[in-house]
Amino acid sequence: MPRSLVLSVHDFRSRRKASVHFITKELARRGPTRFFSVGLSRLSEHRGDTRADLKHLANRKEIVDGVQCFLYRTLWHPFTLRRPSLLPFERALFKLYRIQMPRVFRQWVKWADVIFIESGMSPIFIADVRRLNPNAKIVYLASDDLTVIGAAETVKLTFNTHFDKIDTVRLPSRFLLDGLPHGRNAIYAPHGIDRSLAEKTYRNPYNGRRGCVSVGSMLFDASFFNLAAPLFPELDFHIIGAGKAAQALDSRSNVIIHAEMPFDQTLPYVQHAAFGIAPYKDADTPKYLIDTSLKLKQFGMFGIPAVCPDFALGDQPGRFGYRPGDADSIETAIRAALAHQTPISIEAPSWSDIVDRLLMPEKFPEHRIQT
Repeated sequence: MPRSLVLSVHDFRSRRKASVHFITKELARRGPTRFFSVGLSRLSEHRGDTRADLKHLANRKEIVDGVQCFLYRTLWHPFTLRRPSLLPFERALFKLYRIQMPRVFRQWVKWADVIFIESGMSPIFIADVRRLNPNAKIVYLASDDLTVIGAAETVKLTFNTHFDKIDTVRLPSRFLLDGLPHGRNAIYAPHGIDRSLAEKTYRNPYNGRRGCVSVGSMLFDASFFNLAAPLFPELDFHIIGAGKAAQALDSRSNVIIHAEMPFDQTLPYVQHAAFGIAPYKDADTPKYLIDTSLKLKQFGMFGIPAVCPDFALGDQPGRFGYRPGDADSIETAIRAALAHQTPISIEAPSWSDIVDRLLMPEKFPEHRIQT
């Protein structure tokens, strides 16, 4: 019954779900679990922080689905200043932020047996965590490469300096290894799946029309729909939670825009879709997206074809690629997805299997990263 603490720029209560949410949910099945969310401020809200709708819950404890949550909200938070000449000032901002962390942060760090630190802003706390709790096991969740997501230079320097204070590094893709100082403490633990979600039957939300669906805003490319929708007037293109990027969509009767909705409410749209869409922009997209795209894994779990850019195809069954911005290849990919009849199934571990690897990596030598 380990006591687990998760540090992340996500919040456990967010409608949008990432791998850290599913890991936390599994941790809560095994023992007391707490989730501390950092980096929310009036500044981040102005820049479109996805946790802004939770700000009324900030700076107080709340238990949700067995997880004790704390969303730390301030007037400001440190951020990248980009210019090398401003690096000393950037470091000072991050140091001040760390010093001003509330008492509950220190209490929760001292309380935990295992502390999960997710990529993003949270690596600035590695040294603090080790100092406050020398006996805790630290697990780093490498959800993204810090350089790829534009992390502040201070975050990257801090991560590299204190990397060896981490006990285990979780890599959901082997392509993420290049962003680490070394891989001696890394274990391969891809995104898991919860097959019970796909085994349920949901009400068809498509009102008698044939529909396809895109969920989320990551690297959202509106041009896909502006090209595809006129080519397939008999299809409804449902776009869920694209955020501000949806403003670039042309107004058409078969393009239906939905606000961000709780994860569970997106499942009927996926289960009954003719195919799913992962409309990623071609913007020097990292190779690890092939492995870390939760939406592509979700489409495979429900057994529906997926339409995605060529660079996200990988070797998974049921994916049909196109060249972003190219109408002919988009049309070809959609027609192939609509014509696909072969049952789709994917091989993937459960989230329980993934958490086993993180808590007991010594029992899974076959998943250790060889460097």
